Amino acid sequence: MKKINKKYAEIMRQADNAVGRKEVVSLLKKAAMIISESEENLAA
Repeated sequence: MKKINKKYAEIMRQADNAVGRKEVVSLLKKAAMIISESEENLAA
């Protein structure tokens, strides 16, 4: 779980520092995928 939180936090930091709209959107999608994976693991 800590590993997932670290990945999520790092991607969100990158999104904060991103310049272009496409870059921000792709990083936010990656972050959403990480959160959804962690929720699936908790539910199972």
